[in-house]
Amino acid sequence: MAKYTGSFDTNVLLRLLLNDIVEQHAATNKLLGRASSQFAVADTAIIELVFALDRYYGFSRLQTAEALEGLMNLKEINCNRALFEKAMPLYIAHSGLSFEDCCLSVYAQLNDAEPLWTFDKKLANQARNSKLVTV
Repeated sequence: MAKYTGSFDTNVLLRLLLNDIVEQHAATNKLLGRASSQFAVADTAIIELVFALDRYYGFSRLQTAEALEGLMNLKEINCNRALFEKAMPLYIAHSGLSFEDCCLSVYAQLNDAEPLWTFDKKLANQARNSKLVTV
């Protein structure tokens, strides 16, 4: 038996969460309902999802966190929960940081690869494990 039923891209995740294109939402639910195992969701798809919810759909950071939590709670979804469960509170607490930056900071922490070296002054000032590379 395959480890995964398949994987989802960002657009499938958006349709699942937003139900803005009824036919695509129904098709996604149908896939979930007949899954023999979980669907893999890449980190890139989740990061792109957060970007789209914020930038194109006007979700607040709290609304985005709630949507992501709901998605991660689906038993049919397999994603990097350890990363996103730690990155989301950082994202909510620091409005000046992008979700991508929050994920980078948490990735460094989870992989015992600190500090996270950066040229981004905002990131270095707001993420405790980040340090500015001086020129």
